[in-house]
Amino acid sequence: MDQEYQFDNEKIIEDLYKNTPLLKQYQNELEIHWDEALQSLEKDLKDFYINYLNDYQPINIYQFILFYFFLFSGIFYLNISYQNRNYIELGKKINILENPLLKQKKFEWNSLEVYSIFPLKSENYLNEIFKKEFFPFLRKVILNDTLFLDSNIYDFIENTINYIERKSKPYLEKGTPITLTHFKFEHLEKYIDYLKNLGIYNFVLEIDKYIRSKLKKRDLLIILSYNSFLVMSIGARKEIIYERFKDIYIEIKNVVLDYHLYIENLLGPEDSIKEILFKLKI
Repeated sequence: MDQEYQFDNEKIIEDLYKNTPLLKQYQNELEIHWDEALQSLEKDLKDFYINYLNDYQPINIYQFILFYFFLFSGIFYLNISYQNRNYIELGKKINILENPLLKQKKFEWNSLEVYSIFPLKSENYLNEIFKKEFFPFLRKVILNDTLFLDSNIYDFIENTINYIERKSKPYLEKGTPITLTHFKFEHLEKYIDYLKNLGIYNFVLEIDKYIRSKLKKRDLLIILSYNSFLVMSIGARKEIIYERFKDIYIEIKNVVLDYHLYIENLLGPEDSIKEILFKLKI
């Protein structure tokens, strides 16, 4: 592309650090390990990396942000794909069999897959950074990149996880448990087929009304689809929630709705919401 993009480097770095405090905390160690591994490379490869970092020209703001993460994390190669589509490639692959100071690893998180080559000494730091900071940050970047996403793609699982993480974090950090309850309605497909758009909308609102009648003040209801409703209960454990929801009887237009109830607890910020949603059959 001939168009040149002008970015406010300081502002972007400031925003990056706000979202990735661990990256900022470990940056000195990561830089030392990167430089040590760099010195072990052959001259041509070493020159490539130095020139690459100096000459890289991003074509949009998302590439610019990810380049700085790549730079500060001390990674030699980064390939990011989303829903089996390549999103960005940074750096250059290295034959790690010829270099004991390097390691390759594939990080996977739901629809995201990141293949990376990095200094072996940085592994523990990067494991923590990827899990707690980079994947949530990367999700936001990709889900806001409308030029990359098809217009008909809406990854409700990713967005639901992001929402739960944001809402639950301050409570879990204080030791306040959170319970997630999934109402999974069965055998609705044939019934839904007879309804037009307005009918489906009203049908969902009816289910919404029944469930909300059992909610407490700090409960949040998330509608995932016409047959899938998720309740987030703050400060309540699994046993209490089960007693509250087990006897909900839902009847709409003389049709009694059959559903399964799946309930799981979040007890601390280290709990994996992805694994919890899997247990909830979402």
